[in-house]
Amino acid sequence: MSDVSNNPLSGTDTVEIRIQGKTIKAKAGETIIHALWSAGLAQKIQTGCLGGVCGACTVTLRFPDDRPGGTDLACMRPVEDGMEIFPFPAEHIPPVAPVMNPDAGKLRAAFPTLDRCTKCDSCTIACPMSIPVMDSVLRMQKGEFQAVAEDFTTCIHCGLCRVVCEDKVKPHNMGLWVRRSLGMTRETPVLDQLLAMPADAQSDREWAYLLSTDPAERLKRARAFRDQGGPP
Repeated sequence: MSDVSNNPLSGTDTVEIRIQGKTIKAKAGETIIHALWSAGLAQKIQTGCLGGVCGACTVTLRFPDDRPGGTDLACMRPVEDGMEIFPFPAEHIPPVAPVMNPDAGKLRAAFPTLDRCTKCDSCTIACPMSIPVMDSVLRMQKGEFQAVAEDFTTCIHCGLCRVVCEDKVKPHNMGLWVRRSLGMTRETPVLDQLLAMPADAQSDREWAYLLSTDPAERLKRARAFRDQGGPP
């Protein structure tokens, strides 16, 4: 007879999941985190932002049949019948300060694991934002940092690429370092001028801009700031 924890649920659409050898009932469609909370097992897993960003609730998933398992975030992944859940221990990664005029040599000095990549592509498969993580790591090795910065524009820093990497390459940490280093290096004369304006004048100008343009125009201007250091 299976050890099924008490879990008060309304309705009949329930599934059974297992975490660390304990079977619980969960409401179909709810996230792993909510299922554990409902079962009184909040202590079984670490939580942070609960929005799919911080990576604190990283888990490894397995199934008794042919369904693919893998690595996911418990705050985002819905439960499925037969799912087995293995929480991943949180790992603190100290921040690495960005530098002016970054190049491949400076990146290697900051992250000695850069050249450990074995091109298994597990990081790309794990990425919930469909970033070509492995290809970007190879670009980092060649110093193609503008392309790397574009690759990691949508990175949410959940850390799944780091978790699945057996060689401890830390792709998302390096991607963030590249973007910050390029940001420090780029000249932004228009932005510097805005920052030098009196606070009231700057606020008035920003509000006028936000209220007088449509979303497409704001996106165009934001891209111009990124590429040219000022509006078109």
